[in-house]
Formats: sequence, structure tokens, C-alpha cells
Amino acid sequence: MNTFKHSGTLGDIIYALPIMKHLGGGEFYLHLNQIDWIGQHFYGSKPTAFHQGRMTKNDSKFIRSFFEAQNYITKYADLDPNKDIITHNLDRFRPAFVGHPGNYVDIYAGTFGITDPTTQSTLRNTPWLSVPKPTDLGNRTIVINRTARWQPRTLSPLWQQWKNTGIEEQSIFVGLPEEHTAFERATGWDIPFRPTDTLLELAEIIAGCEQFIGNQSVALSVAIGLGVNFACEARDDMPLERNECYFYDHPNGEYF
Repeated sequence: MNTFKHSGTLGDIIYALPIMKHLGGGEFYLHLNQIDWIGQHFYGSKPTAFHQGRMTKNDSKFIRSFFEAQNYITKYADLDPNKDIITHNLDRFRPAFVGHPGNYVDIYAGTFGITDPTTQSTLRNTPWLSVPKPTDLGNRTIVINRTARWQPRTLSPLWQQWKNTGIEEQSIFVGLPEEHTAFERATGWDIPFRPTDTLLELAEIIAGCEQFIGNQSVALSVAIGLGVNFACEARDDMPLERNECYFYDHPNGEYF
């Protein structure tokens, strides 16, 4: 029986799941309260303020129903390091990730000895997530998410261009209430906020959309994993090809 463990963050875990699925699935264990140690040990500094102290019991509760909905995950649990035996440590990707040499899925594949280019392309470009029931969004078929960690960055002019095309009337915002407020203030958009209590609720909303627009975030990773059309506001402090979420040949993706 395969047993997998990961310490987070949420997006890191989502991008690990194609490998778990490819290797036959099995039980998944979340290693709680490791993010601060990981930042210092692997990257030589504390994690960003948005990640410090994360992967708590509350985080585990937030993601549990989503993980249990994936048909290749036979069990979801919090890791007991003194009891649980792990056959596949998904945290092994971290040394290879230092310096951000490419997108997450390719890094995970290389870590677990999957080097065939065709197989790697299939892993990163084939949907690996599913939800029981996509949410009917009515005429609001565009889902937007712009997280707090992106708010200090220069706002892409495309946001204003899209506003002038009427996309605003077709959109909803997911994330945190304060992110929604900041987004409307920065862009001048006026769109409804859709709260979510679990990752599964968020994924069902994204699964029901025709287009996702957002930055690097757990919502983006879910959109890519579900195979919906996505437009990603890439990091502006490094070349595009070094963005961890850059899927250069994805049939449903674009970057701005």
C-alpha cells in the first residue's frame, strides 16, 4: 500500500497530487506545523508572512473534504510521525525547488525519477483533480482570485482592459473578504464576493466556471488541476519561465 505525506503549503500539495495519482494513489498524511522549520532549513529564512505558522489543524480541516473527494486518495489523515509509515515523502521536492528552476509538477516528477518528457507533459497538462458537483454559477461564469501577497505588485493594465469589455458583469471573486475589497479598490471593478468555508467548496465553484483569472495561489493550482481555462497574473520580479506555476505548454492556460 502506498502512503504519501506532505507538509504544505496548500498550493505545493495540490501540485504534488499528479505524482500521487501517477504512482497509483493511496493514503495521504498531512504533516502539521512544519512550514516555519521548512523555510529556515531549505531556504535559509522564515517563510513569507502569508505562510508562517501554517498547516495547522484548522488548515487540515479546511482541505479534508477536498482530498477525500479525490478517487485516488483512499484515506486522509494528519501524520503521526511516531506511528505512520510513509512510502513516498512528497517533501523530497524541496531541495530541487531551491532557486525555482521550473514549474512544480516537473520538479516533483524529476524528484521521483519521472524524466520522460512525454510523461512529464501528460502529468502537468492532464487534469488530476475532480469534484462531486461543480457549482452552477448562472451568468457569473468567470472566477477571479487575487491574493494579498500580490497586492503590492504593479497592477497589470489588462485588468482595466477587461473591465472595459464587460467581463466585470460576468465575474465573481473568491478568496478572503479583505482581498476582495483590495481588488475592487485597485481595479475599480464591482463584482460579488463568494465566500467559501472549505477547499472543496472553492474547487466546486472553480469547476463550475468557464474562465479563472488570478495570481499564483491555491485557487490557481486548483483551476489548473481541474483543467479549466485559466489566465495567470505572473510574478513581475523574475522571468516568466521561472514562475513556479508556469505551465508553458498547457492547452488551457495563458499568462499576463
